[in-house]
Amino acid sequence: MKKELIKDNYYEAINGDWLETAEIPADQPQMSAFLELHLDIEKLLMDLAAKWSKDQTGLNKNLLKFVKLHEMTKDFETRDKLGSTPLQPIIERIKALKSLKDFEKNAKEMLLDGISTPFGYYVMQDFMNSNNQVLYFGATDLFLPDTSYYQDPATKEQLMGLFKMTTSQILQLYGLDPEKANEILEKAIAFDELLVPVTKSSVERADYVKMYNPMDKDEVISKTTTFNLMKLAESLVGVEVDKLIVTNPDFINKFDEIINEENFELIKSWMLVSNITSFSSLLTEPLRVASGAFMRALSGVAEPQAQGKFAFYQAYDRLSQVVGLYYGETYFGPEAKKDVENMVNEVINVYKERLEKNTWLNKDTKAKAILKLNKISVQIGYPEELPQYFDKYEVGSYEEGSNLVLESIKWSRLLTQDNYSKYNKEPNRNLWQMPASMVNAYYSPTNNQIVFPAAILQEPYYSVNQSRSANYGGIGAVIAHEISHAFDNNGAQFDEFGSLNNWWTEEDLKTFKEKSKKMIELFDGVETGNGPCNGELTVSENIADSGGIRSALEASKKDKNHNYEEFFTNWARVWRMKASPQFLQLLLTVDVHGPAVLRANMQLSNLPEFQDFYKLTEEDKMYLAKDKMVEIW
Repeated sequence: MKKELIKDNYYEAINGDWLETAEIPADQPQMSAFLELHLDIEKLLMDLAAKWSKDQTGLNKNLLKFVKLHEMTKDFETRDKLGSTPLQPIIERIKALKSLKDFEKNAKEMLLDGISTPFGYYVMQDFMNSNNQVLYFGATDLFLPDTSYYQDPATKEQLMGLFKMTTSQILQLYGLDPEKANEILEKAIAFDELLVPVTKSSVERADYVKMYNPMDKDEVISKTTTFNLMKLAESLVGVEVDKLIVTNPDFINKFDEIINEENFELIKSWMLVSNITSFSSLLTEPLRVASGAFMRALSGVAEPQAQGKFAFYQAYDRLSQVVGLYYGETYFGPEAKKDVENMVNEVINVYKERLEKNTWLNKDTKAKAILKLNKISVQIGYPEELPQYFDKYEVGSYEEGSNLVLESIKWSRLLTQDNYSKYNKEPNRNLWQMPASMVNAYYSPTNNQIVFPAAILQEPYYSVNQSRSANYGGIGAVIAHEISHAFDNNGAQFDEFGSLNNWWTEEDLKTFKEKSKKMIELFDGVETGNGPCNGELTVSENIADSGGIRSALEASKKDKNHNYEEFFTNWARVWRMKASPQFLQLLLTVDVHGPAVLRANMQLSNLPEFQDFYKLTEEDKMYLAKDKMVEIW
C-alpha cells in the first residue's frame, strides 16, 4: 500500500504496486482482478481439455461432444488443407441472390443457418408479461462499435480506413482478387452508412426499456412494403404472429428507404463481407488470424491468441455451459456455497432495513420495493439444468465429412429453432445466461433473479480465508450491486414478477429521476487519464455500485470483527485494471460500467464512512462534501 496516496487517489494507493508490475498478456487488451481469475480458470479448463483428449473415462455424453468438437477445432492441418472450401457454399448462396424478392424467399433458411442478414428476430420474455415470450425484431450492428465513431470525420476516416485494410485482407485470403474485394467492400460500407442514422448509440441502448416498442401486424406491414417481414416472422415461429417488439423504431420507420430493390447490390455486398469475415475464423490459420485484426487494433491487443488457446475457445464457447457445469460441480464446495448463501441473506436483510429507513419513498412505494426485494430469486454456483439443445447436438468429424462451417450451421439451426419454438410460451427461469465457469454475475429484470456463477466466488472477491470485512468489500458488494440493479434506472421499472409495471407514486418517481440525474452529474465529465467518463452511459451501473457498496458496508458493520480498512481496501482491489490506451478509450465509448478508477475512487468518496475514517478535508483529492454526495439506495 502506498499510504501517501490514500487521501488523494485511493485506487492508486491500494493498487499502485500491482499496476507497476502487472503485465498485460499479449493476446489481451487488459489485465484486471477479473482477468486474473479468468486466466486461472482458463488454464484449469485447458488442462482438463488436454487430459480429456487422451482419456474420456467418466465423461458424460455432452462433455464427450466437447472433446469431439475440440478435436476438430485444433486440427489446423486439416483446416489448412480445406482452405476456404467449407465457406464457399454459403457465399455461393448469397451470390446466387438476384433481387430483394429472391433474398426474401431465401431469408428463412439463411436466418436458421446463422447467415448474417441486415435484420433478424429473437424470442425473449415479454417486458409487459414476463410469464410469456414474444418475438423481437431488430437491425444488424454497424461495422464500427458505436455511432459516435461516425460523427467525428477524423475518427471515422481513421477507423474506417483500418476496417477497410483489415477486411480487404480477409476477402483476399478467402480468394477474391484485390479489385473485386475492394469493389464489394465499398458497396458494403455504403450500406453500413445507410444504417448509421437509424442505429441507437451505446448511450441509447443502455436505456434498454426503450428497446421495447410493440408494433401490431398491420402497422408493420404498412411500414415495410418492400419485404414481407410478418410472413417471414410467421414462417420462423410456425404460427400466426400478431405483433413484433421493435427494438429500434427508427429502422422500421425508414425500412423501405433502406431495404429496397435499388439498394439490393449494396445489401448483397454487405452480406458477402459480413459472412466472409464472421465465418473466416473457422477456416485456415491465416484467415483466423486476419479475422481478429480489426478488433485487436481497436483494442490495442498486441498479438492474436495462440493457436491452441483459440482452438480451445472455439469448442468451449459453443459448449461452455456443459463445461461450466462440470467446473461448478467439481470445484465449488458446499462450505463456500453455504457461506455465500448466508452473505446473500444478510445483504438482502440489510437492503430491506435500508428500504424501511428510506426517507424519500412514501409508504406505498416502500412496501412495493420491499415486496420486490423479497421476491428476488438467488442462484449460486451452477444451474439446476441446461438448455435441451445440448442434448440434441450431435458433433460430426472431418472423417465423417463434416467441417467447422457445417458444424456452425448445424449448431445455429439447433439454437434458432429452439429459440423460435419458445414463442408464446412460458419461460424456463432455471436456465442461466452464462456458464458457471465465467467470472461474472448478473441480475435479470424479467426474472427478478440474481445469479452468481462459481467462478467469481474466489479471491479477491471471496475466500473462506479472507476476513469477513474483506469479503463484504468484494463479493458482498457484488451481491448488493446485483440486487441494486433491481432498483436502478432500468430495473426499477419492472415489478416483483419481472414485468414492466409502474409501481411508483408520481412524486417518488420524480424524486428517483432527480437522484439519478445527480448520479449522472457526479460522474459525467470526470477525467480518467484516457478521456472523460460519460455519466449518462454509465448511470445504471453507477447506481448499482453505489447501492452495492453502501449495503455491503452496512452488512459488514454488523459483524463484531468489522474492519473499515479491510473493507475499503478490498473494494479498491477488486477494480484494479491495467489496459491499453485504445481499450480504455473504447470502454469510455461503449461500456455501461464506470471506468475502474472511478468505480473504486468515486464510490468511496461518495461514502460518509470513508470520509470520516480517513479524516479527509477539502485539501484532499478524495474529499467529497457531504452535501455533494448522492445516495439513492
